Amino acid sequence: MQTIALCLYAIYRPVFYLLVILDTTILGIITIAASYFDPKGNRVHYIGKFWSRLNMLLSGVRVKMVHPEHIDPKRSYVVMSNHQSHYDVWALIGFLPLQLRWVMKMELREIPVFGLGCERMGHIYIDRSHPDRAYKSLEVAGEKIRNGASVVFFPEGTRSTDGNLRPFKKGGFNIALAAGVPILPITVRGSRQVLPKGSGKILPGTIELVIHEPVPIDGYTTENREELIQRIHQIIEADLKL
Repeated sequence: MQTIALCLYAIYRPVFYLLVILDTTILGIITIAASYFDPKGNRVHYIGKFWSRLNMLLSGVRVKMVHPEHIDPKRSYVVMSNHQSHYDVWALIGFLPLQLRWVMKMELREIPVFGLGCERMGHIYIDRSHPDRAYKSLEVAGEKIRNGASVVFFPEGTRSTDGNLRPFKKGGFNIALAAGVPILPITVRGSRQVLPKGSGKILPGTIELVIHEPVPIDGYTTENREELIQRIHQIIEADLKL
């Protein structure tokens, strides 16, 4: 029975990709138009949430929240998560009850409609090939936090190919220290089984978002930043393979 279901899903998969292109184009155009009446992106953010949930539904992927009580929707955080799949983005945007702004690689800005839509929604592009521009992007992220949004970082910098947690980069931690807001660690489980890096073979399944208690940055500075990095790394890794 499972083999038949997988065969049927393989037939449906190209249809799903077409639906994603269609809904991304339509919702992207709506976002761009609506953003001129919502310069901070607080309302068009919900278009992004709808887009994420819609595509999860269309691909047969469920999301389970573990310890959602650790999130205070009225607070701002620097959200940090492990990264194994493109589905991590949809899961976090679609289901975290926060005004999220993403730090995204500059190459995504070139995707028609999608790139501009994300920019108008308030997401932040970072050009890692130019340190000065990258630093400016991180300053913008800090400003978003001071205006009440939460900013999401994948501190590994790229998706893990084997499921193991890679070393963390320091950019997101610098933002948390500068903005004076707590870090919200999240362990994402199951997304690699849905869509691993380097594969286009999406499979239905369940993604778990394990929400950890926020970590205050009181007592941390650039001098002992490495201790904070290791603490967050250990928190996310502890629940990674349970």
